[in-house]
Order: sequence, then structure tokens, then C-alpha cells
Amino acid sequence: MPELINIRLTKDSPEVATMDAQAKALGMSRNEMILKAITMLLDFEPTFYKKLEAYSSNANVSMGTALQNMTIKRWAQDNAKRAVWGRNSDILLEFSQSNEGVIQSKELYEMVYQLAFVEEARARFEQLQQEVKQGLELRGEDKEFYEEFQPKYGYKPRLERESLQEGLTFWESDGDGAK
Repeated sequence: MPELINIRLTKDSPEVATMDAQAKALGMSRNEMILKAITMLLDFEPTFYKKLEAYSSNANVSMGTALQNMTIKRWAQDNAKRAVWGRNSDILLEFSQSNEGVIQSKELYEMVYQLAFVEEARARFEQLQQEVKQGLELRGEDKEFYEEFQPKYGYKPRLERESLQEGLTFWESDGDGAK
């Protein structure tokens, strides 16, 4: 038989009537709702919980509202892509599986961060590139960023591109490269 746990509500706890109304709206009993909340919290890694707590505090919303609104934002973005493209072919990295199960939080964060960083760096570089093409002078952080990423995302002269292609063609051919 399962253990019996008694809890005592504090002055900061929601009213029992509020709990009952929400449980009813969700189609469950108060007890089921409390158990589902506990089960959900058991899935949280301590680092995630602390970051969620800080995030929601900084946004001045409850943790539940923060989770709900971040999820709704993602669903809306996914559905907008589906509406525009006819499908959403994004790979859901957050549900990637390995032999140990679903990808671990730290690995997921690092992988998504790297992908997003590359995408955002390229977008910022392209924006700065447009400013340079318009004759605007870059200064401060923008200039430093542009100079750092120009070798990676910058313009490659036509001669350099053609020269590289000729070199590859020579290497892959049987000839001596003489014309």
C-alpha cells in the first residue's frame, strides 16, 4: 500500500478552492494534480530548476507561466513555419535519443547554443555587411565583430573562388594542369 503523506498549507499557498477549481478545469482531482506537479518537478534537474526560478523571477512571472509561455511561443513558431512551408522540417533536437534515452540537458544546451550562435553571428555579420556596402562606418563593438567574422562570412573575390575551383579541378584530374 502506498505511503500516506500529509501536507500543511502555508500562508503563501493557493486557496484550496483555487486548487480545486484548477484541478476540475484540468479534468482531474486535487490529489491527481498535486501528484502530477510532484512528478513534473522530479523530472527537473537542479540546474534547470534554479535557472527557471531566476528566469521567471527576472520576468516577474511564476515558473508555471514562464514554462507555459515559452512552450506556447515555440508551438506558435512551429505552426507558423508549417503554415508558410506546408510542413515544419525542423529536427527536434530537444527530443534526440541515445542509448541512455533522451539527450541530457547540458549536452542539449551546448548543442543548441552552438547552432544558434552560428546562425545569429551570420545574421549580425550580414546586417553589418549591408551597412558597410551602404558606406556607413562601423565603430566600437560592431567594428570588432565585423573584423572578427569577416574571414569566416565575408566576401571572397571572384578570382579567389575561380582559382580555388581550378586548383580542385587540377587535383582531381589526370592531367598536368598545362593549358
